[in-house]
Amino acid sequence: MSKTVKQPWWSPIAHFAAHCFVGSIIFIIIGLPAVGLSFLVHYLEAIGVSSVTIGVLTFLEVALTVTDGLLFLIYLALGIYRALKELANE
Repeated sequence: MSKTVKQPWWSPIAHFAAHCFVGSIIFIIIGLPAVGLSFLVHYLEAIGVSSVTIGVLTFLEVALTVTDGLLFLIYLALGIYRALKELANE
């Protein structure tokens, strides 16, 4: 015999807040290498490294930043969907 325990009304909101916090931390962790690449590109430009190398590193920096941002937005959208679904099930 199992009992169904009713969760409090704020439970979906707390789950969403936790997901936002964790997602933000992951976003920062993945975004930090892009910032590091930016500093590296500016340093390498200053010492006169080949423009091809600078171009490749700049492309990687932008690709990493854009991909990180898009995946963060998708993560938040899925979190909102799950929170609304959980809220509707109450």
